[in-house]
Amino acid sequence: MELIIGVGLAAALVWGLVWCVQGDLVLGALAVVIVGACLGHPFWKIELGPVPLTLDRILLAGLLTTYVVQWRLGRTDPKPIGAADRWLLGLLGLLTVSFLLTGFPPEKLGEGSAPWRLATGYLIPGLLYWSARQAPMEHRTVQRVWAVLGCLAVYLALTGVFERTGQWWAVWPKHIADPKVGIHFGRARGPMVHAVSFGLYLAVCWLAAGFWAFSRGRLARLLFITGTPLFGAALFFCYTRSVWIGAALAGLVLIVLGLRGRVRIVALAAVVCMGAAAAFGNLDRLIAFQREGSAEETAQSVHMRGAFAYVSWQMFLDHPLFGFGFGRFPEAKLPYLADRQTDLPLESIRKYVHHNTFLCLLTETGLVGLGLFLGLLASWAQAAWRLLRTPQAAPWAKAQGLFLLAVLAVYIPQALFHEMSYLPTDQALVFFLAGLTIGLQRTVVRSFPPI
Repeated sequence: MELIIGVGLAAALVWGLVWCVQGDLVLGALAVVIVGACLGHPFWKIELGPVPLTLDRILLAGLLTTYVVQWRLGRTDPKPIGAADRWLLGLLGLLTVSFLLTGFPPEKLGEGSAPWRLATGYLIPGLLYWSARQAPMEHRTVQRVWAVLGCLAVYLALTGVFERTGQWWAVWPKHIADPKVGIHFGRARGPMVHAVSFGLYLAVCWLAAGFWAFSRGRLARLLFITGTPLFGAALFFCYTRSVWIGAALAGLVLIVLGLRGRVRIVALAAVVCMGAAAAFGNLDRLIAFQREGSAEETAQSVHMRGAFAYVSWQMFLDHPLFGFGFGRFPEAKLPYLADRQTDLPLESIRKYVHHNTFLCLLTETGLVGLGLFLGLLASWAQAAWRLLRTPQAAPWAKAQGLFLLAVLAVYIPQALFHEMSYLPTDQALVFFLAGLTIGLQRTVVRSFPPI
């Protein structure tokens, strides 16, 4: 056995060295994202004090090593620094300084703590962004990303349907079937064991599958269209309103920016009419419906948003510029729950972390932090729009710009209803795709500078 282990380690070392020199940085970063989402902490870990060792963290170390080696060998593709890079650097810098100035107790280093949120929710996604941004950009690079995410979409859709129908024999990894692992058991939650993450990944990956299929031939398009009902069923089974809203907004983005002429008008009118009819006739059911808990608990999750908003506003008024410090909301909110000037159920949020990324940044880092985050999202959208509208850009490059705009349409509703730094795999996916698009846009600008 020792001989087999030794041979395996030697082979891994050799292939690791080869990858460090010849490997694709984009695919390496994508591997970190996917392994973190599907084979992360619940799948395998080795306890090393407060920070366990997981497969995605091993791959992340390999990715950083690969980046350094290729950078030293001149195999990366440094691109001109743009607005998005400055916004991201400013945001990461502010969050780090804000965290360091809070005096956070060093013994609180577990999952969900401020240092955990900072590292996994912002700094590591920032590294994935930079790794993808600095990689050489080619047609096959983007095609490979779409293809890999498309395959992941098929796996997630099948897994979601198998979960909801109780076909546990067909579900893998097996921790998905364990109600004690993760949350939202009873919904489609996938290997992330979290319905929100599952829904975001499914929507984004199915978008990627569509872009890949429509860049290929008729057979690929037919397969994508045939599989759409499966995707729709799995998306519905996650029973998460923000995911449904994000998928609908992404559809609107594709219709408005991807279609032309009368086809766009007809498709937009049809979608708006169907959506309005569905919402108008089922508003109460959208607020309160049965999922893993009771309908009353589902409705309560809606009413709690008002309490979060009220408390956040009062906290903002007291510390408007720099907030209470990154990671301080769970403790800093407690005195505000005694406010009796409102009928909102403020006590209902006592045991909960924030459920809105924008308001959480506002309370913890003030107008400065929220402004940097909004500037980052706007700069991503602007870069994607410019890539889409660049006449000299190749069709596949324009498609990547449209893809990121659709991804942001999926992401923003999640950020409005959830604190995304507690969902690091979601942050990793969005930051990675943003880095890929920014790198491509900067490559196009360098190749075709404005006159």
